[in-house]
Amino acid sequence: MDWSRSRQSPLRDFILFLCGPALVAIAISVWFVARPWPVPVADQAQHFMAAPVATSLGLGALGAWLSSRVGLPSAPALTDGRRWLWLVLASVGLGLLFVAASAAEDAALGVQRFLAQRVGQPSMNVPFPASIAHYLHGSIVQESLFRIGPIPILSWTIGALAFRDGARPQVFWSVAIVLSLVEPAMNMAMAIQARPDIALAAGGLGVAGNVAWVALYRKMGWPVLLIVRVVLELGWHVVWPLAAG
Repeated sequence: MDWSRSRQSPLRDFILFLCGPALVAIAISVWFVARPWPVPVADQAQHFMAAPVATSLGLGALGAWLSSRVGLPSAPALTDGRRWLWLVLASVGLGLLFVAASAAEDAALGVQRFLAQRVGQPSMNVPFPASIAHYLHGSIVQESLFRIGPIPILSWTIGALAFRDGARPQVFWSVAIVLSLVEPAMNMAMAIQARPDIALAAGGLGVAGNVAWVALYRKMGWPVLLIVRVVLELGWHVVWPLAAG
């Protein structure tokens, strides 16, 4: 399927983001404020407050609107079931590969046990079933703040200012790869002194996975980022802890 020929629609991208993931994140934030569940790190509660949620979702909405202007396909129309099917299958498949690799890494190295020790808690994960809403919210907010928003915004801005062309693929790839290295670098920094084996394994997996993630994003558009992240977060923080006991 030639995704490059999909109809570019910034307004559709903007509306789908606001009426889909943004609405879900806002609803979960309201739920948490009304009836908070326990979190392993107290600072995590701040992620549900109005200011950080509004900032992340505002960036995400702007990034979704700009995404087609930097050469990305728009999200398929809701009536285009075939494109949505391929997009979801590809995204879920990549997300499951992330989960399987992370689970194998944890079984070999005890990653989740190490992270729980770092935060001084019995577990690094929010207890089930609140974990479903918690990590669904985190997926939307994190991707909006770190990729859905900044990648198109920076790509378009740099391309327009430096080259008078906001859709240059070279600019997109440079920005996307640099931003996708942030999370692996943070994970490595947290573990490098105490557990260099975990730091190197997690960093290598993160970099390799993020390159594949960006390639799929470039081919199919911004919904890929959310779907892969949701599968990864729910698999790693909800399903794997239950399966591993």
